[in-house]
Amino acid sequence: MKETKKIFHRLLALTLAAGLCLSASGCGKKEAEEDGVYTAGEYTASAQGMGGQVPVTVTFSANEITKVEIGEHNETPGISDPAIEQLPDAIVKAQSADVDVVSGATVTSTAIIEAVKSCIAQAKGEEVGGGADGYTAGTYTATVTGMGGPFELSVTFSDDAITDIRAGENEETIMVGTEAIRILGERIIASQSLGVDTLTGATITSMAVLSGVKDCVNKAGGDVAALQVVSAPVETYEGKTREADIIVVGGGLAGITTAISAAVNGGNVILLEKKAYLGGNSVLSTGTFILGGTSVQAGLDIQDDPDTFYNWEIAAGEGKKDPEKVAMVAYHSQDLIDFFSSLGVNFNTEKVNSTDGSEINRGHALSPNIGTGVATLVSQLANNGVDVRFETDVNGLITDDSGAVIGVTATNAAGEAEEYYGKQIVLASGGFGDNNDMIVKYWGEEYDGLVYGGSKGMDGTMMRAAMDLGAATVDMEDAHIDATLEVTRGVTITTNLLRNCSSILVRQSTGERFADEQSSHSEIAAAAMHDLGDPYYYEICNSDMFTYSEAVAAKAKSYVAMGLTTQYDTVEDMAAGIGVDAGTLQKTIDDFNAAVRGEVADPFGRERFGATELAAPFYVLKVSNGVACTTGGLKTNNNFQVLDEEGNAIEGLYAAGEMTGGSRVHYIGGDALSNASVGGMLLGQQLAEMNK
Repeated sequence: MKETKKIFHRLLALTLAAGLCLSASGCGKKEAEEDGVYTAGEYTASAQGMGGQVPVTVTFSANEITKVEIGEHNETPGISDPAIEQLPDAIVKAQSADVDVVSGATVTSTAIIEAVKSCIAQAKGEEVGGGADGYTAGTYTATVTGMGGPFELSVTFSDDAITDIRAGENEETIMVGTEAIRILGERIIASQSLGVDTLTGATITSMAVLSGVKDCVNKAGGDVAALQVVSAPVETYEGKTREADIIVVGGGLAGITTAISAAVNGGNVILLEKKAYLGGNSVLSTGTFILGGTSVQAGLDIQDDPDTFYNWEIAAGEGKKDPEKVAMVAYHSQDLIDFFSSLGVNFNTEKVNSTDGSEINRGHALSPNIGTGVATLVSQLANNGVDVRFETDVNGLITDDSGAVIGVTATNAAGEAEEYYGKQIVLASGGFGDNNDMIVKYWGEEYDGLVYGGSKGMDGTMMRAAMDLGAATVDMEDAHIDATLEVTRGVTITTNLLRNCSSILVRQSTGERFADEQSSHSEIAAAAMHDLGDPYYYEICNSDMFTYSEAVAAKAKSYVAMGLTTQYDTVEDMAAGIGVDAGTLQKTIDDFNAAVRGEVADPFGRERFGATELAAPFYVLKVSNGVACTTGGLKTNNNFQVLDEEGNAIEGLYAAGEMTGGSRVHYIGGDALSNASVGGMLLGQQLAEMNK
């Protein structure tokens, strides 16, 4: 069968190359010269780059490539520019797509080259389609490198189709990388195409999947260039209703919890999410919920109660936290545990982690981790009839003549404008950390270009839409900086390594400590970093990070798998590796360990340390100041209604999670997840009751 296909397609190519048409009505293109190599004209194709599909148009005469043009794209400025500027001329000069990739822009270069090859195939009259020459049936494997490190991808082929795509054991982020593997695999199989876009927020994993499938297609004897230009249909929910009692915008923890809570209480809900998967910032966190007076604490003989928790958090927040937001969590902590349990999501009952500045442990973690917990919650959306619309980018609010909010405007996956209408509109699409302009506007010019380590796309679009209607905000100027954003990949390193393990921060220029690393969620260290002005720092950890807790161990292992850590077995090797004086670094560690042993007071005032001294093997990360989440947002009342500047509720408009301000200022580790989940639970109950 395969040989028959090959013979046919070769004859077809030769026939078209000779300038002949197989239709009495003509070819529809400018006829080639009698002995021409190409059918003259313009041909367009696209291939996957780092930021999405890169469109390329190639112009041919009968015998030459005369022009190569790159269309509109989303490749990273500065990085992709050399490839976009150099390759068109190089291809025209070589009269071939077999040119070298441009160093430093490999992914963009490869996309341009593959798209040009597809155009050449079209101009030669070679059939462009899903594996035009078929495949040698079987299962082929490729080793690829994702966000969490290398993993094996297996692709199964029949004679004429890709039938299965599976990933082996991997360290990709649950509900981000794991969803990218699943979704891209399904899309490639459904469309029999490699012309699928990477998923926003999971680009590295997406690129790994596409690279692995291409490798396997080649091994199976298929035509990668042909598969690149086959269009991959996108889901636009055509024909489905765009009306519900409750419209929830954003599929992070606040949005998911609101939607489920409303649904289990009888509410009719549509959840709109701009990505192809759910989870938001929550799945990127270590997963600590700060709760008080719970059955989990009682089971571990930790003495706590809602009043004590409330009073402590008000004091720890130095009067900056909204008392009503603090009370919401303090007096509904156990309700959240019970609610999650009813959904099959459970907290670890064997350990409650320490809390920033508190003698009482209040850090509750889902078991086995936040990713699997959110995955279970996501499954409950379908179980309870929540209608989830993915890749629906909400960008505006719709009001009636009285000013009440009655709907939202959005753009679907096909780029088409849509409108959704509801009785209550809930904004739960996160903060503005992924919007540098807003960071500069509210925090100041000195934070321009700050590394962002949160979920991609949290750019404050809907926060600004509400502000355009007159919504009030709170805490927008609170510059919540994390001290440990990994420099090379923009990954937020959990502050648990500093807060609960024997880890330290040292200056990259000297190897000396400079602050109390774990006080106030690393705010002191972040402020010191900002004042020192060094480009980056080193975080030095020991094996505590693999034993402190289930959640922290999972994060630590992922950092190693990603290649973010460098391991050293001696202080001398570590000093040489990071470029500081070995004697100075040894003194830094010796002085710190003396404080760990209680022999001296820590010179920076640090009072909590890990279970062991800082000793080999050492794990070193290169980190800098950055932002993982923002603390400012829309001002809301006890009913989660968005307020205007006069303190009046904007009818029909509600908000939850990182979209709101008041609860996360003077951040305490666990504030964000607690506020998002407790708030979502209560808001969902309230909205469902309103619609009965």
